[in-house]
Amino acid sequence: FSQYEVPNGVNSEISRGCTAKCTFCEETHFWKYRQRQSVDLVTEVEWLYYNKGTDIIWFIDSLINGNVKELRAFALALKAKGLKVRWTGYARCDGRMDLEYLQDLADSGCIALSFGIESGSENVLKDMDKGVTVKEIEQNLRDCATVGIEAFTTWVTGFPTETTQDFYETMTLIWRNRNTCLT
Repeated sequence: FSQYEVPNGVNSEISRGCTAKCTFCEETHFWKYRQRQSVDLVTEVEWLYYNKGTDIIWFIDSLINGNVKELRAFALALKAKGLKVRWTGYARCDGRMDLEYLQDLADSGCIALSFGIESGSENVLKDMDKGVTVKEIEQNLRDCATVGIEAFTTWVTGFPTETTQDFYETMTLIWRNRNTCLT
């Protein structure tokens, strides 16, 4: 551990694969989605925390919130055990992740989520089979800002069905959320 730039941090995985079937992504062709149970994950984090001094975890999965119930159970268990860890990972925007849900993540040590938003156009999101709406995206971004979770985002420009209007809608979404936690 002393050889790492952040000696008290580790990479780990909650899951493998992705629950989404976005048209532009091959993730679901490589891996059948499977996720660890929160109790197993908490046991690992607890062992690393007490035996190695680990207090920073980057979950390197493609998607940490494929099962929102298990992710919340993990967060609540970290908080209940009093483990002072900070953690981050990749996630999908999801309407089920409301303010209370994201507060639980923040209280457990979540400091940032990297969202694959891709577009601010309802038409393009539908063509991509993202399974999320602009309203849900913006609510997640606002709620993350409210609870202190920084949001990193990824975008796809030039999607085959994207029009100039669709691109404008994406830029408008970014502009509307410029003062939230959008990075």
